[in-house]
Amino acid sequence: MIEQILQGLEAKGYSFLPQILNEEQILRINKFFDEYRGEFRPAKIGMNGSKQRIDSIRGDYTYWLNPINSKGPFVEVFEFLNKLRDQINERFYLGLKEYECHLAYYPPDSFYHRHLDRFNKDSSRTISFVFYLNKSWDISNGGEIVMYDKKGNILDSFSPMPGAFICFLSDEFPHEVRSSNLERRSLTGWMHNKIIY
Repeated sequence: MIEQILQGLEAKGYSFLPQILNEEQILRINKFFDEYRGEFRPAKIGMNGSKQRIDSIRGDYTYWLNPINSKGPFVEVFEFLNKLRDQINERFYLGLKEYECHLAYYPPDSFYHRHLDRFNKDSSRTISFVFYLNKSWDISNGGEIVMYDKKGNILDSFSPMPGAFICFLSDEFPHEVRSSNLERRSLTGWMHNKIIY
């Protein structure tokens, strides 16, 4: 599984696996999701003191997780991410050190316009990753992540199918999350080339 991801990163700079989480893992994470739903906050754009919520750009709500002190349903996810980070470092010498992540949900008809995950004033985000958490999904529901090259050409798009996973080089691929007719759930994060905790 990790070897497939490494091959995709090497060949294209991004990799998609249609199912990396099983049904039991998805159910357990969704139980946590529902229990803590009241603690999700509107996601903002920008950095530090300049962060702001702009619904016309981004419409999701997030709950940040701590990979160092993980809670029950996330132990296996973080074990996988630790192995993936180590093997990416071994293959590509990217110097990845820590990662951050949050749960996110997009209400129906919300979206995130095309953007790049790496900030101008902080270039430590190196690998972006997303686990898709909906219990069921049909392509007709929408909610795709669309990958672009830096010239604005569409490279690929992926539906948020249950348990699917995508990762990509943070500074290479502008991307967007298109609106859907159902709530769309994910665990999203970034591997950094510096200590962040």
